[in-house]
Amino acid sequence: MVDPNALKQVRASLHSYSLLYVEDNEGLNTQATTLFKKFFDTVLSAHDGEEGLEFFKLHRPQIVITDINMPKMDGLSMGEAIHKIDSDVLIIITTAHDELEFLHRSIKIGIFDYLIKPLKIDNLIETFTRCAQTLTEALHRKIFNTNLHAVFNYQNNLVLLLHERNVVIANQPCLDFFGVSNIESLRKQFASFGEILLEHKSFVYNHEEMEWFKHISSHPGRLFNVKIKDLQEVSHHFILTFQSVPEKEGYAVLSLNDVTELGLLKLYDTNATEREELAKDEKMVRGLLEMAMRSGAKIKVHNLYKGLSISNDGLVINIEGKCVTLKSPYVQLKAMQHEDIFYLTSELFPMTIMADGIKRIDFDDQSVLFEHYQLVESSPTRRDTIRVPPDENIRVTVLYEGRKFDADLEILDISLRGIRINFPSLPAGFALKHLVVLDIVITAGARPAIINTQAEVLRITEGNRHFEVVFIFNLSSHGQKNIIDYIAKRQMVLIREFKGIQYEK
Repeated sequence: MVDPNALKQVRASLHSYSLLYVEDNEGLNTQATTLFKKFFDTVLSAHDGEEGLEFFKLHRPQIVITDINMPKMDGLSMGEAIHKIDSDVLIIITTAHDELEFLHRSIKIGIFDYLIKPLKIDNLIETFTRCAQTLTEALHRKIFNTNLHAVFNYQNNLVLLLHERNVVIANQPCLDFFGVSNIESLRKQFASFGEILLEHKSFVYNHEEMEWFKHISSHPGRLFNVKIKDLQEVSHHFILTFQSVPEKEGYAVLSLNDVTELGLLKLYDTNATEREELAKDEKMVRGLLEMAMRSGAKIKVHNLYKGLSISNDGLVINIEGKCVTLKSPYVQLKAMQHEDIFYLTSELFPMTIMADGIKRIDFDDQSVLFEHYQLVESSPTRRDTIRVPPDENIRVTVLYEGRKFDADLEILDISLRGIRINFPSLPAGFALKHLVVLDIVITAGARPAIINTQAEVLRITEGNRHFEVVFIFNLSSHGQKNIIDYIAKRQMVLIREFKGIQYEK
């Protein structure tokens, strides 16, 4: 017995589509047409292949059910002619015989289904259910492709489809940028996309150490800086994204976001003096953050909790005036709560951004609002720049011009490159670039480790009744090993300490 719910479901799925039924037997034609009207609002009936083909041309139904053996034109010939007009039409063959020859021929011409007479309602419902699924999927693809075409042509980004590194399709903004009317004209301007990429420091372009396509295709998911000239020979700064096309070897989509108006090009190739000035220009640095926001680029957020490096992904979500809002995971926000200064890195940035001036941390929204930022040369991820605060197992003695200083000296932090010490007072004549000898004693193990090294005064900062002095040094391999071991152990302690504060209110 037929499930009435199944009938309702098929009816609901198919009633808006039209059906053409072709059968030369008058009685069967009338009987089946009446049955089909239970599923479709529009049912057309024809009595031979030629009439069926004419009906199809006139009404364009989405489903055709046809007998095979008919006068004037058989059902398979009619189906083949219909598929030449519209290959998406679903054609169902009915026959009184399970004839292998007909079955093979129906497969070749793309027949949707093959039913044996007399038609059974259960088989018909099963076939109609699959028809409904196929038609729905086709509708979804059509809607998707139509909207994709609209996005492709009317978004502001330049979008290109490449095949074997050559442009085969370009959207309208891309054609407008190069001042051409069609893809053929664009191809005449350059044989391959790599030809238009201009030289610029740290950008992607063809040179002895880089083949542009090999470079971007071997770094999926990354964003790249590129420079391209427009029709008026004006250089533009773009953020390029690359995406290979699944299951279509050799094809890829390039999208280029124009960020020229942010005026960032000079940041990437200035000399050291100019770069130092630009690094302090908050407007320029804000331009980098806006570039990341426009591109939807993930950036790395780094905190140094007492020298312990804590890093997670971040996303710039808003810039209003001087204030920047950044989303980052809860654990990173907890690190910011304890260490006001944090660092932002990205393959898009020419240098690391150091940020502070936190105005609000929102743990519910997982965001931080800050208003100060500048570029710095040092990287928070390089091991030799990690500085850790000491414990009671380390002490230092400073030898300067034959005099020894160890009383009341306080080590503030130590790294593989240097040490920061608090002096209650300074020796007479003590100044920058002066050389001293440091004796550093680490007593954490069974046997004390003694590091004796020459050091240079890098920085002196005067405080209230004390002086902070930074010394830099080049350690021997043995001294490096001892310091690395000490820093690693301190980091393990700090990791446990930080885990303890993660869940503090």
